[in-house]
Amino acid sequence: MADYIESISEAVLKYDVELVKKLVPEAVESGVDPILIMNEGLSNAIIEIGDKFGREEIFLVELMIAAEACMGGVDIVKKIILEKKVDAVKPKGVIVIGTVEGDIHNIGKDIVKTLLEAAGFEVHDIGVDQRAQNFVKKAIEVNAKIVASSALLTTTSPNQKAIEVELKEAGIRDKVKTIIGGAATNADWSREIGSDYYASTATDGVKIIKKYFEDVGK
Repeated sequence: MADYIESISEAVLKYDVELVKKLVPEAVESGVDPILIMNEGLSNAIIEIGDKFGREEIFLVELMIAAEACMGGVDIVKKIILEKKVDAVKPKGVIVIGTVEGDIHNIGKDIVKTLLEAAGFEVHDIGVDQRAQNFVKKAIEVNAKIVASSALLTTTSPNQKAIEVELKEAGIRDKVKTIIGGAATNADWSREIGSDYYASTATDGVKIIKKYFEDVGK
């Protein structure tokens, strides 16, 4: 069992999409718990990949290939869980993410989304150029615990403050944590608008969100 978990993890770390897709069903057929595959084989590997990217040890293209390998394995596990009627693992937390109104940049947001999903979180991506009200509406709809917003343009960063205002007006600001990121943001801006967290990079954002849910639960 441990050999399969290790092999699956190594396949992700070596960016081998096809090997991951081959090993995951083999592991299940050999009696390995699919949830164990998800948590220890796939999730741990993609977190390690994210750390390497954060330390600039690998390039963006390698990060995305590893994420593709991981998500390929995750999709297989989910299908097996449904077919075998195994009790599905609950998501580690629910997050709403998007790029603020007036801004159409999505690379950083998409990296955060992919890494979080691969690590077992439920992520609702509302896309780019999104009004503050849309972040709040989706957070209420899915009962999100974190709202994450990205702004790469200085002209659009005030819309992150608008999210704080909208959350308060909706009466849920004390129930939801906010995290901001993007080239137009910094720790001072985070303090000024009242967001809970600031992430200087996509991988920092994933670490912050992961730690939050580990500390307080879903």
